[in-house]
Amino acid sequence: MPESPELDVLAENLAAHLAGQAVGAVRVLNPAALKTFDPPVEALTGRVVAGTGRRGKYLWLEFAGEPLYLVVHLSLGGRVTLGAKAAGRRIGLFAVEFDGAGVLSVTEAGTQRRAAVWVVRDVADVAPLAALAAEPLDEGFTVEHFAGVLAGGGHTLKGMLTDQKLIAGVGNAWSDEVLHRAKLSPFARPERLGAAEVQLLYDTLRAVLTEARGSLAEQVAGRVEIPKAAERSFAVHGRAGAACFVCGDTVRSVWMGERETSYCPTCQTGGRILADRRRSRFLR
Repeated sequence: MPESPELDVLAENLAAHLAGQAVGAVRVLNPAALKTFDPPVEALTGRVVAGTGRRGKYLWLEFAGEPLYLVVHLSLGGRVTLGAKAAGRRIGLFAVEFDGAGVLSVTEAGTQRRAAVWVVRDVADVAPLAALAAEPLDEGFTVEHFAGVLAGGGHTLKGMLTDQKLIAGVGNAWSDEVLHRAKLSPFARPERLGAAEVQLLYDTLRAVLTEARGSLAEQVAGRVEIPKAAERSFAVHGRAGAACFVCGDTVRSVWMGERETSYCPTCQTGGRILADRRRSRFLR
């Protein structure tokens, strides 16, 4: 699932391509993906893009004049593309044709079909977006705020980093990277971290997200795209079976529900290999 670094770059590049462009037509390719009916999607026709925005894992286009927004949540397999024609119906969900900038398509691969589109007068009208917590790079996201979130417990450390109602914008991939760099187990209890560990995790979280955004912007060079995981320079995420770049140990993975967590035993768990929850409980 695209996370805040990917969506920040995507929003920036969409603005560069679409600002000032007028909508010629709108096509709903998969009605199940459209979560609103008022205002109707036809209200977008003729409207001019004023800018883009991003909050948590939500992305939107803002239109000039009377407030109107096209909000997208890409979920796990969703993507946004800008091309000469709309995506095919096999993966296409929604398409916006611009008079002078091609067609913006919202697509989703796989079978889960969780990506969603809203047409609203205010982004706060998208209930799950309005319920999002503060983000790690927000001005008010201080180490004291972070410590308070962690002290609440109720999750594993990875679970807390990826709970959008506690910390917005971080998902499976970047939480793996943050915890590896901070040398913390994904299944540590957050409320048991000491002050030095909280400070380290806070600094690491902000640094990793900042670096990720910069490296991705350089990689896509203004294009409207999100590279595949295999094309990214992850340290542990998605690299199970490969050697850790830091210590040389074999990167491992475990599953919790539908989520695969990647980690290095030497760097993060004192050499312990975590048991896969699909077969047994995690080792403590």
